Amino acid sequence: MKTQTLLGSPDKFTSSEFTVLKSMALGLSCDEIRNLLGLKGDKYESLCQGLFQKLGASNHYTAVKKAYQNKYLDRKELSLEDLKSFSLEFAYKNVEKLKINPTDPKHLLWEFYDLLLDFHFQLENKQL
Repeated sequence: MKTQTLLGSPDKFTSSEFTVLKSMALGLSCDEIRNLLGLKGDKYESLCQGLFQKLGASNHYTAVKKAYQNKYLDRKELSLEDLKSFSLEFAYKNVEKLKINPTDPKHLLWEFYDLLLDFHFQLENKQL
């Protein structure tokens, strides 16, 4: 995935924080980011905490999501983060539907199938 910096608020992040944020947006793991940037554990944790605080986030996933929402990063291609976000949001809203009758496996299977169809329909009609 390609990302581009927007001109919105360049002074919000330090250069190192923004590099870490873009690396997160590209889907790199913590270890990959540390290794590529030559960061020790404490320095990386400090950069992440600064990012999280500035973005009002508690983890990498929400930091990237908020960076896109606040237009600190501009999406150039479909991000898996959007798909993850939509999936989790859908699951959260619909988890109760699967608790209707857990003792009847066939009924549960059909409820799950209906949810999958609904998920697919909503995903196709959503602008990610």
